[in-house]
Amino acid sequence: MPGGNWDPTQHLSAAGRVEWPMGDLTVDPGYAPTWVQAWVVQGAGMGAGITSTGPSQNAAESSWSGWAPGRWTAAEPGWINGSFNPGPALGIALVALRSATGTEFDWWFDVVNLQY
Repeated sequence: MPGGNWDPTQHLSAAGRVEWPMGDLTVDPGYAPTWVQAWVVQGAGMGAGITSTGPSQNAAESSWSGWAPGRWTAAEPGWINGSFNPGPALGIALVALRSATGTEFDWWFDVVNLQY
């Protein structure tokens, strides 16, 4: 079965956005990736009085042409809620794969380190 993962380090823009989520992708023979959606979430921290959630964002890639073999990148900006800070976050990705029998989906998540 195809599968992927996130690069351990994801890069932040000066505005606090992850640009652009990326990682490795293993595609079995007979499968062709068609699109990927990626989400990044970061906790607001712990302590008394913290009642809000942390930042989150979505990015996508709807065209697989021109990509490096064995890699995925979500370079189409989506929504963003809040501003990320350097440090740990969670990356979640979903990829659609076409085969002779139809479309299948695979997803994965990894802890990533955000840095400028």
